[in-house]
Amino acid sequence: MALPPFALTSDTELKDAVRDKTSYNDSADEMPATQMDGLLDDAKRVLYMRTESDKWYNDVGYGQALSALTAMKAKAAVENVNIQSYGIGNENVMFSNADPESSQQLTAWSAEINEGIEKSNLNFDKGGSASFSNTSSYIG
Repeated sequence: MALPPFALTSDTELKDAVRDKTSYNDSADEMPATQMDGLLDDAKRVLYMRTESDKWYNDVGYGQALSALTAMKAKAAVENVNIQSYGIGNENVMFSNADPESSQQLTAWSAEINEGIEKSNLNFDKGGSASFSNTSSYIG
């Protein structure tokens, strides 16, 4: 069965999809290419450990799961800022870590991972072993 034209078929397409999803640019201030490469490799390892498959570019659902997991890892890398606030002159700048319990993005991406694995045409164990959840121990 041929993949539809919107399927992810390479690391380059996946990284573009993650940048579209997160709006993180390839810059030192946001998500440099080398960091994105490392996060993608890490997401691949996690999915492989859970499913024992590296066919993310052969299946729309599994590719989407990889895209969403990589986006979650990118958000964790960019927004996990330990500084709560600091002053510059008469300006005060506030930062806060992504709260996985209330982040609509993290909740949606976690659901995409689970749905992607569930809808995949690959023969995974459809039980709970491939399930992902959105917990504070994962992000933040």
